[in-house]
Amino acid sequence: MRGAGEVSNIGDGVGRETPVTDFRSMSKVSVGQILGLVEAVDEVGGVADAATIAREVDMDIDRLGPILGAAEFLGLVTVEDGDIRITDLSRKLLMASVRERKKIIREIIDDLPTFRLVMDMARNAGTPLGRQEVVQALADRVGSHQAEDVFKALVYWGRYAELVRYDSESEQLTVRVAPT
Repeated sequence: MRGAGEVSNIGDGVGRETPVTDFRSMSKVSVGQILGLVEAVDEVGGVADAATIAREVDMDIDRLGPILGAAEFLGLVTVEDGDIRITDLSRKLLMASVRERKKIIREIIDDLPTFRLVMDMARNAGTPLGRQEVVQALADRVGSHQAEDVFKALVYWGRYAELVRYDSESEQLTVRVAPT
């Protein structure tokens, strides 16, 4: 159960209406791209046609697709009949300081089963996890063809949310104690 002011991605009207099941949509996009999309939709009143937003951000609709998919995956937008609508969660994110944004993203991604799998592995191990160990665990869940991309996304988003550290030289992943 979440405390007051915390976000969820499962059917509470704040963010995503359905449970999040995988992390693959996150593997090709950045926090900045998602925030840029949400800001662009907000600037035109909170609802806009996808083609209009593509022109607004000067991006081909095909390049916008993965960003839109990731933003929807995170519960920051809904897409229906070509219209993009920002959610209350995205409004909260836009109003937040950088520290608060990281906390919001941390709460969202900590609910994702694939992310939680790796976080639980790391917490249970009590020592840093090797890259290959994590990639193999991911391959068991998402398939070997997706595991490397999901691992990179996990590291990127985990670092942004201050949940993990990854040393690319030693290829070691460790859990951070998240700031409050």
